[in-house]
Amino acid sequence: MFDVSCLFGTPKFDTIQSDSFNLWNTSPSNDPLDGGLAQQMQTQFNLTVDGQHYFVEQNGNLSAVWDLTSSGPFSGNPGAIVFAHPIQTADSPDGPDNIAWVELKKDSGELANTIYRINTVKGQPPSSVSSSVDWCLSCSNNVILFIVFPR
Repeated sequence: MFDVSCLFGTPKFDTIQSDSFNLWNTSPSNDPLDGGLAQQMQTQFNLTVDGQHYFVEQNGNLSAVWDLTSSGPFSGNPGAIVFAHPIQTADSPDGPDNIAWVELKKDSGELANTIYRINTVKGQPPSSVSSSVDWCLSCSNNVILFIVFPR
């Protein structure tokens, strides 16, 4: 995950989803955590990796996780994580190739109470996967996340 708030008010903010997806899509590695890709994001957009987004199974349900505990400004903070479930979804207005927009509420963790995944670019999951790593890489998508922090 990259914090794009530093681009707000600049022309790059309006196109960062597509620009970063295109950069990732043309990268020799499809691993979103690849050091070369992270370096390109920093060089082109002055963005650094602040965390990871992935899914885990909890009590038989798939939970979305936003984890900022291992990199970026929150590295080492055990509370910089949230496990969340969707409460509302909407098809992307930009077409079915883009993963749905979603509002999520916290199940556990201290990072946020509410998360909005919007402005998605691609990211539709494959029809089947052979491991959780395939799922994570295949579902990587570029989104604008608005995280509502707890008070």
